[in-house]
Amino acid sequence: MTSEELQARLSELAAGILVPGAAAAILTGDEVVTAVTGTANKNTGADVVPETLFAAGSITKVFTASLVMTLVDEGLVELDAPVQKYLPDFTLTDPVRSAAVTVRMLLSHTSGMPNSDLLDDPTGPDAVAMFMERLKTVPIMGTPGKQFSYSNSGMVTLGRIVEVITKLSYDEALQQRILRPLGLNATTDAERMILGPTAIGHLADPAAGTAQPAPVFRKYYGNAPAGSTLWLDVAALIGFARMHLDGGRAADGRQVLSENSVTAMRVPQIDNWGGYPYPLWGLGWGAVEVDGRRVVVHGGGNIGMASTLWVIPDRNAAVAVLTNSTSGHGLNAVLAAEILAREFGFVLPAPPSAPQEPVPVDPTPYVGRYTSSQGDLVVFSEEGRLFVAQKPEPGLAEAQKLMAGIAPSELTHMPMTCIDAERSRFLVQMGPEGAPLGFVPMDFLEPDADGRPRLARFTFLAERVD
Repeated sequence: MTSEELQARLSELAAGILVPGAAAAILTGDEVVTAVTGTANKNTGADVVPETLFAAGSITKVFTASLVMTLVDEGLVELDAPVQKYLPDFTLTDPVRSAAVTVRMLLSHTSGMPNSDLLDDPTGPDAVAMFMERLKTVPIMGTPGKQFSYSNSGMVTLGRIVEVITKLSYDEALQQRILRPLGLNATTDAERMILGPTAIGHLADPAAGTAQPAPVFRKYYGNAPAGSTLWLDVAALIGFARMHLDGGRAADGRQVLSENSVTAMRVPQIDNWGGYPYPLWGLGWGAVEVDGRRVVVHGGGNIGMASTLWVIPDRNAAVAVLTNSTSGHGLNAVLAAEILAREFGFVLPAPPSAPQEPVPVDPTPYVGRYTSSQGDLVVFSEEGRLFVAQKPEPGLAEAQKLMAGIAPSELTHMPMTCIDAERSRFLVQMGPEGAPLGFVPMDFLEPDADGRPRLARFTFLAERVD
């Protein structure tokens, strides 16, 4: 794909999906094709330029994982050591489960720690340490090491391990060990951001056909290692991908990360059934395999922004897209899928869809209430068919509204279709068939002797309480 072709497609998608501004890049070997489009900030009218900084969002988690792996390389961290080896006072509400959590579990999202929680907003160099203190009031879900459950708080815990071992703040350690050695135009420092072109987030309203500037620039500083504070341009995202393709070396040949660590991060640790489009998880990276080919990937979101990075090791290639709108996830998904297929012959699997004939299943074992710090799932039966109601934790509403443009609502009557009775796998209809997220996977885990599952997983992991 030429830069002109990428420019035209990026601009077309941005206009149609309510994205004020975007940047995209394709790395193939030593060649990079880049395109930018639109407005970085509708308050000022500033154009997006190649150097415009966008929020990395949760792609930061791969930076954090890489940062931790530099400590593994130096023998300062062991992947299978308990977190309490490095943070002796680490605990959530269950001390037994807390003691079982290892560094590897944090990196692979199998610790059982919650995803979105503790969003009160202290600032300053001790924000990560303060976050860890507040974690002591939060439960762990499931059995550490056994189930996938995407976790921001797990990544923050990794950031705190970095701080304790390096005796630097997370931001300083990230700068010294990753950003500066790679020469990236990337920063967590708002004072540096204001000195150059920086995008702000926008909240898309499809009904009105508008995208308006978000009311705040950024928040949730304690979540920095999970993705709340890192801003970068698209060349920086490609530069980070290049390091992971070049055996951990920077462009000047410096060894930032060992080749063993680069390889280890790609190896799947857990199969997150239903995770679309990447159901496998390594150490920091998500992954998808098609016909024996594995691609590693991570997406991200911040206040009014969305990002994605795909790395294709067998082609020494990468695709990066940065956008400044809540609707940017749609642009990212479409553009990345097109480039992966056209340029690298990697066709992503189709999203989940309900079968024409549902698999027969006895609804009785599944009926009940499942709870977590993120909200409740209530599974009930009507005329022999299962339904689920999702009741989000009210305290998360403000954050969700800032991140997605809309507050989470209580969804009270979503029909469930069984696709695998033996493994208790279902699809939940959240919207019209064929629509994005029309069907969302849900599964049940750890059945007792009567077949009643202890856990339900539907966007988050929850434990049965009745």
